Amino acid sequence: MTNSSFRAVYETEGTYDKLLLRHFYGGTEDIDLVADWLTAHYVAPSGALRVVEFGCGTGRITEAIAPYAGDLILADYSTTMVAAVAQKFPNARTICADTSDAVTSLLAANRRASFDLVSAFWSLSYPIGEFFEELSPAGVRPRRDQAVATGQARKFVGDLVSLVAPGGHLLAMLFDAESPEQQLVTRAWETVAPFPDGGRAYTRHVLVDALRDAENRGDGTLTHTRLGGVAWAPSRDAAREWFFGVHFKHHPQLLGDPQLEEAVEDFIDEYRTPEGGVALPSGVHFIDFHAVAHPHASLPEELAS
Repeated sequence: MTNSSFRAVYETEGTYDKLLLRHFYGGTEDIDLVADWLTAHYVAPSGALRVVEFGCGTGRITEAIAPYAGDLILADYSTTMVAAVAQKFPNARTICADTSDAVTSLLAANRRASFDLVSAFWSLSYPIGEFFEELSPAGVRPRRDQAVATGQARKFVGDLVSLVAPGGHLLAMLFDAESPEQQLVTRAWETVAPFPDGGRAYTRHVLVDALRDAENRGDGTLTHTRLGGVAWAPSRDAAREWFFGVHFKHHPQLLGDPQLEEAVEDFIDEYRTPEGGVALPSGVHFIDFHAVAHPHASLPEELAS
């Protein structure tokens, strides 16, 4: 399976939006979680923030961010996705590149410490994971030196942080790899190739550990929240396509596995609602790194002055 076929779900116009399920955490949809965070930190849209969103997709969550931005950069590796957001947000600058390359290009363009908000929603696991594994015609293959991969991935996170202006935020959302839905996905992909130590959660561990190190250096403060919820499929067929089209990318080895087929069908049946929909148990990790200097960042104002 080649890299292009693996990414086909993101490259075919309209496919990803058609297959994407709505996600709710504590009764709040993921896009509203971001909208609530923006309201809590910036009150009302000012149209003045400098914002970059990596892995923007077709701009679903960008809808919440755009009213706050005066300088908006949207990056995605998919030409299809970039074309979609360019049409939706004509005043934004777009970058068609993998996230790691997009970060490198912004640093080369002297954008270090220049963004009030650096964001990535549901997408950071991919650029982090690419340091640890690669796609080849034979399938997914772990890179030989995992220690080197860890160092490269942590440097990448450091580069993300370096884009944030003083007082700004790095904001990310990642799926919870320990949720029942994601555990099923992990078991399936483990039949294709092993994951690094820590299973599919390793990308989150790399991100959080690197941000914790940045906090310890005094570069900012880390807030990490895990919320439980559901991915809502309006029908059994929609749930099935979510697994095989989005999670499994129509990988031939997975499509031809009768045991996996049975496991997915049983899982869907377990979480069907009386109305015929499917409430797949899910979880999100909401990660906010605030670029403020220690120790004053954590002291009451009367002590910090």
